[in-house]
Amino acid sequence: MIIKYNQEKFRNAVLYIAKNGGNDVGKKKLAKILYFIDFTLYELRKRALTEMRYTKQNFGPMPEPKLFYRALNSLQKKGDIEIKKPNFFNLEKIDAKKNPNMDIFSTEETEIIKDITEKYRLYNAGELEKIAQSEPPYKMVKYEEDIPYHLAFYRNSFGEMDLGNDSFNT
Repeated sequence: MIIKYNQEKFRNAVLYIAKNGGNDVGKKKLAKILYFIDFTLYELRKRALTEMRYTKQNFGPMPEPKLFYRALNSLQKKGDIEIKKPNFFNLEKIDAKKNPNMDIFSTEETEIIKDITEKYRLYNAGELEKIAQSEPPYKMVKYEEDIPYHLAFYRNSFGEMDLGNDSFNT
């Protein structure tokens, strides 16, 4: 089975997150930030940025593992990123070796990529795991199942489901 995704947008999103996502961007943190970006954009416009399939894993939602790791290894072989060996705390770090080409993204995509990366910059991977696991798309599927993008509409990203939201009563 061939799994398609937007390789150019994935590549440049990875480069941007690796450069701007804090000094602790490893595979797990990267996977969570990509999840937030993809599902937020799907919620806004019914189209994800990377178009990768996401699955429910013990450590939260992530792009389909085989494809995700293969895509990262490809970026490393091309010299786009370096995945540094685990440190004392057994954490890998992804370093961007090239600058992202932000021109390939729409204005809306760029804004979401920057906003989400900045929002979670100081969070560690474990904190992002807990946040992502608390979201309806993760809770609504079984372990190792795909997380359909349409479940993004059950998120409360923009406060539209908050109690006391009077925007519908005007």
